[in-house]
Amino acid sequence: MESIWRQRLAAMKDKKLKTRAFAAFNTNIDVVVHLTGEMLADIIAGLEKTAANEALLRKLEQPVQSEAELPEVVDDVGAFLRVIRYKVEEGKAHHVVMTATFADWLKQNFRQVFTTMGGQAGIIANQMAALEAASICYTPLLSPAQAELFDSRVKIPKVVKKAGGQALELVPVEKAAEAGDAVKVNWIFEYSKGEIFHFGSLPVETNRANRVILATRPRESVMAFPEEMLPWLGELGSCIDVAFMAGYHYAAPENNGGRDFAGYMAYTLDSLARLTSRNKRLRLHYEYVPMKQYEPLEAAVLRGISPYIHSLGINEIEIVRALQKLGHEAAAEAVKKGEDAYYLYKGAKVLFDDLGMERIHVHNLGYYVVVMRKPYPISWQDAQAASLYASMVCGVKAKYGGYPQVQHLAELAEFPLSEIGFAQLKMFESAVKNELRPLAEGVWEGEDHYVLVIPAHVIPNPLVTVGMGDTISSSSFAMEAALAVDTMTAKC
Repeated sequence: MESIWRQRLAAMKDKKLKTRAFAAFNTNIDVVVHLTGEMLADIIAGLEKTAANEALLRKLEQPVQSEAELPEVVDDVGAFLRVIRYKVEEGKAHHVVMTATFADWLKQNFRQVFTTMGGQAGIIANQMAALEAASICYTPLLSPAQAELFDSRVKIPKVVKKAGGQALELVPVEKAAEAGDAVKVNWIFEYSKGEIFHFGSLPVETNRANRVILATRPRESVMAFPEEMLPWLGELGSCIDVAFMAGYHYAAPENNGGRDFAGYMAYTLDSLARLTSRNKRLRLHYEYVPMKQYEPLEAAVLRGISPYIHSLGINEIEIVRALQKLGHEAAAEAVKKGEDAYYLYKGAKVLFDDLGMERIHVHNLGYYVVVMRKPYPISWQDAQAASLYASMVCGVKAKYGGYPQVQHLAELAEFPLSEIGFAQLKMFESAVKNELRPLAEGVWEGEDHYVLVIPAHVIPNPLVTVGMGDTISSSSFAMEAALAVDTMTAKC
């Protein structure tokens, strides 16, 4: 079995990403901390000896009963410690909003940090450029500090004045920066597997590497194209093959750049219609992020954008949340209890049917599950190859950080795919023997869809964990677009 997969990896290690990729909207500056037990012990030791802090430490020694007990906004050190305590024990990624004041406290108390590009659109744009795709990004906030974090090959679409009127130009990122733009900063607390944290008398050992993200939200960061760009979106869409749309999870009941939620959604859908109007081959991907502040709007956002979105990327935790918000409680509960390739497939199929997209890509530690609507624009062989390419990209990123380039992928072609993935593959084969028809190793078909279960790389003690979902989804979907171009060229 494993030799087949090694051959499939080897076939993709030198593949060029010959596509034109666009990303919008959210970018920010990530401040990354590799959190250790010693670091956190210093924070706790520095707490004032007050009755309130003694009560906090006692509370940290107790098990959390539900996610609802955790703070929705981190505004002080007590809320911070509560989030860290329960999330390092759970070993699962977590994203929470924080106040600007608490961001200042973090800056004063954590000095061992490094700064990098954050936000889905920024991460994806840089990764596409590193893999030699033609990379374009639109972001509503582009301060000089933000622009410095972009790959210099990324272009920014801008409407510029020309003799006789206006025109759309793709401007080098360093020339597109605006000195007056606000800056969005996120703090990323990453931790390794096997790290021990002490909360009062309670030691907590992490069962896997993961991260906790604390995010600021400037009002100026509106996830939409500016009105001046609307007439030019069709032209922009004609210049690209694949678009990664990100940031819709920031939608609010009011104040979405002066629009209420209904107005924002109408504006968004009109923008997507314009973007795709002159290029029927353009394919759009949305990487799911849970809405934290305005959860009741989530179903409306997902169902609203779905007619324009071809592909959805989501992880094993997020799929439970998405199913719940869309009203599929039984499916969500099944995934939550099972959380294996079979139950992730069943959950993805519910999303697939509800949202009507042509592709759902679920990524979990050690493997991916991909559901694709028949007929699919490329062969299942190419779709499988694209996900293996993404695993190599993600593996290099986990091992070394930064943005992997084509020449780095050969190392991961020789690195074994995970035992987790092969175990899931074997389990899935048994679970669906009466439901789906096998086509090849790791590929099945149903009446209206294909299912791929793909073993992936797992890097011990990864250097970074943030941005992995974005990297997996973008590199696989962009490679699908590149292979589609290859396929069409071959037929000419």
